[in-house]
Amino acid sequence: MKRYFELLAVLLALFLPALSQAQYPDRDRDRAYTGQWQGRISADDQKEFNHEYHEWQEANNKNDRHDINKHARKMEEIMARYNIPPDTPFDAIATSNGYSQHYDVRQFQGRFSAEDQKKFDKAYEHWVEDRRKSDRDDLAKDEGKMQEIMARYNIPRDVPYDLLASGARGY
Repeated sequence: MKRYFELLAVLLALFLPALSQAQYPDRDRDRAYTGQWQGRISADDQKEFNHEYHEWQEANNKNDRHDINKHARKMEEIMARYNIPPDTPFDAIATSNGYSQHYDVRQFQGRFSAEDQKKFDKAYEHWVEDRRKSDRDDLAKDEGKMQEIMARYNIPRDVPYDLLASGARGY
């Protein structure tokens, strides 16, 4: 019986630190996506999210666990309404001024000619793959192609690419 408790103690000693580390996302990986979700939330929800984020930061500074959890839950509720993955860091969504340019996908649907839409979709597909592989050279090349097409149609540079990609993949 003593052996059983020793084995259990060793397993707990190994398992608990691993469990606590799993709660924190890889911060270096997340920095690459900062701002990816900005502009997807309505202005009112963005303002509310920014307020909760500010309160959450203050609670973290005070190490007030109750307030940390309360504000995190409110931000997660907003994220869930917009289908933002729960492992997305809060700072990737929060904006500094409380507002973010909000684009309605309908503003840009059907703007590209069929040929330009195919070119954009192909560049977008390559861009997504290059982001996955962290291939900076090809990433810049694909982004340049998409920006060039966007410029021809007077689409602002900060419009998220996935709003413009059709997903049809007809090339």
